[in-house]
Amino acid sequence: MQIISVSLAIFAITWNVETTCGLFTFKKNIHSLEIFLDNRLILKHTSAQPAVHLGVGTASYKNDHGNFDISSTLSDRVSLNSFKVLDNEINSTEVVSASNESFIVNFFHDLGTPSIYLKFSNEGMISTISVDKITGGEYNRLWLKFWADVKETIYGGGEQFSYFSLRGRSYPMWAREQGVGRNKSTIVTYFADLIAGAGGDYHTTYWPQPTFVSDRMYFMHLDFSFFSLVNLTNENCHELELWEDIAQAKFHFNTAVTWKQLLERLTDFLGRQPTPPEWLYNGAVIGVQGGTDEVLQKVEELQSGGVKVSGIWIQDWSGKFVTSFGKRVYWNWQWDPTMYPRLDVEIKRMRKLGIRFLSYINPHVIKDSPMYQDADAQGFFIKSKETGKTQLVDFGEFDCGTVDLTNPDAYKWYKNVLKGMLEFGFSGWMADFGGEYIPAEDAVYFNGRSPKGMHNSYSELWAKLNKEAVTEAEKINDTFIFMRSGFGRSPGYTLVNWAGDQNVDFSYADGLASVIPAALSMGMSGMGFTHSDVGGYFSDLCVVRTEELVLRWGEMNIFTPILRTHEGNRPNRNWQVYTTEKTIRSFARLTQLYTLLTPYHKFVAKEVANNGYPAQRPLFFHYPDDPSVYDIKFQYLYGSDLLVAPVFLEAQRTWQVYLPPDRWVYLWNGTEINVVPDEEGRGITVAVNAEIGNPPVFYRKSSDVCQLFQRFAPYVVYRPDDSSNLTWHLLLNNPTIFIFLIFRKVFWYVFLSV
Repeated sequence: MQIISVSLAIFAITWNVETTCGLFTFKKNIHSLEIFLDNRLILKHTSAQPAVHLGVGTASYKNDHGNFDISSTLSDRVSLNSFKVLDNEINSTEVVSASNESFIVNFFHDLGTPSIYLKFSNEGMISTISVDKITGGEYNRLWLKFWADVKETIYGGGEQFSYFSLRGRSYPMWAREQGVGRNKSTIVTYFADLIAGAGGDYHTTYWPQPTFVSDRMYFMHLDFSFFSLVNLTNENCHELELWEDIAQAKFHFNTAVTWKQLLERLTDFLGRQPTPPEWLYNGAVIGVQGGTDEVLQKVEELQSGGVKVSGIWIQDWSGKFVTSFGKRVYWNWQWDPTMYPRLDVEIKRMRKLGIRFLSYINPHVIKDSPMYQDADAQGFFIKSKETGKTQLVDFGEFDCGTVDLTNPDAYKWYKNVLKGMLEFGFSGWMADFGGEYIPAEDAVYFNGRSPKGMHNSYSELWAKLNKEAVTEAEKINDTFIFMRSGFGRSPGYTLVNWAGDQNVDFSYADGLASVIPAALSMGMSGMGFTHSDVGGYFSDLCVVRTEELVLRWGEMNIFTPILRTHEGNRPNRNWQVYTTEKTIRSFARLTQLYTLLTPYHKFVAKEVANNGYPAQRPLFFHYPDDPSVYDIKFQYLYGSDLLVAPVFLEAQRTWQVYLPPDRWVYLWNGTEINVVPDEEGRGITVAVNAEIGNPPVFYRKSSDVCQLFQRFAPYVVYRPDDSSNLTWHLLLNNPTIFIFLIFRKVFWYVFLSV
């Protein structure tokens, strides 16, 4: 009996072993391997449930105007049942400290091949898992299953418009158009798919970013530019599926004790955004177009009505033309003096009055334009594999060449184009697009990289180019550049994100509501400055902008870093901030409130730049002990002191607001609510008045800037004119808007009655 006990003890000593490597701890026995990150289990491997699989597949990336249909056919998938820890193999119970070393774990099939060697290493604060080598065949698919707690919540993933808490769904990491409607159950998405295959889905986004944070207080960032699929549908694991050149994959990790510390460490790793220029806080950036005289007339009309204006954004400065999509900018990035006479003079004049001019550019150049001919002659565009010539990309009734930013000469040439815009007098621009439209198969880059890997990476290069241009011109603190596209390390290059082309409606998946989880997701991915077009952008047929939508969107954007309007793709049929005198008055009040918050805007901006805390924060960021806040996606904290619950549905006059435990004050009348946590630490839900112009906003009574917030209550309570938009005045002065509003009512009456 004693002999048996001794034998069992020896067996336990041989097979229950543990070692550490930086934040990694490896625990193994004859049956399993468990890998911990700072005492958090992240990977569990057994022969029955292997954590690693290899495969072979063929992918198809069908591109239709930035809308991708991606599919894969598998010819082989192999479970790697066995493992072996190499380099510092342990054969006793002694715990070996190897914090400055690396460990390699070989996962292999029972027959010995195929196998993959994963390297676990540490550099500074970052722990990394990378692919060291693969043997036994030409494998181009990798599945890696990270351990998950059943109740664990995951956030991030770049810009996610439909869901903030990501568990329960899969998310492809592929830059593309976000789609029109983005909800397969809606009639708008149905028609967009039927007509152009452009409806999108819950996961389609301009800015996919394989960066994720967990409420177990760790982050993971995947450095891998090829297609990947993040599968969060399993209760017990987070599965990452990687395609193509899987040997390039690197998984970076770090841990923290609090959400603040986690975001500090994440943004230390990715890079932070500098503070936006302070002139933005002088009022709204007004998006107008149509030529010098028309632009100045509209701005003067707005100012006469009390609107505070910080900038004039003219996207059509290079000219325009009309397609079935609406008014389009002529993508030849040079001043069109015919359409904008005296623009150079007006830029200087308005600047003296405290108003800046902004423009528009993207990395594509329209065919046969002067810039196109110049760049094409020098070989500055991405080439077509099929023809060997400039690859022409169809942007909807016009073709363009895309600047090859991997070509050093082309990169320098386009950087000088951006610097030239600064020299002309512009104080910023919309840096539109990125890699969304670039084909993933028929493309040849100067650097020789696979187009399947460059598709996502291109958005990073585009952001890097813009940042370098303003930095080298020594104007980074005075220039407002906003981008919709990103990937990977984009937060370290992008100055300000904007949410892209939402529908001009109140829909959950693609309207006003969608930009709230988008901002929260971006913030938890390390991109702290985000904003959206007041009123949305995309309009077609039944989807037209109302006055209510403009004002609801505007009142929300008061409590974000940037207040900027957009006329949309069809300005003449959509309600604008200047459509009626009543709208001008209402919007003027919003701009006044935005400027009133200037000291707080600056304070929040410094927290983003210095600490990496996002401007718009999920409630759990400051109230982690309240279990109710982890699934809230339509409220946010602006900074640490303001709780904002935007009204994102039509025809609402009261609104439900969740308040976590704290002492809260209603911004508009000073009513105090002391929320005491219940036994589970939860707060309460309250109903508040939510007239247009008075969005539900509370501030913490203990805030250091209470006196600033108290200035809202005494004299800014708003009672808007509730009269119908469909008036004789509108019919006589804006008949196109009137007709399309009628059409909108009829359309939705018919379809909602079916």
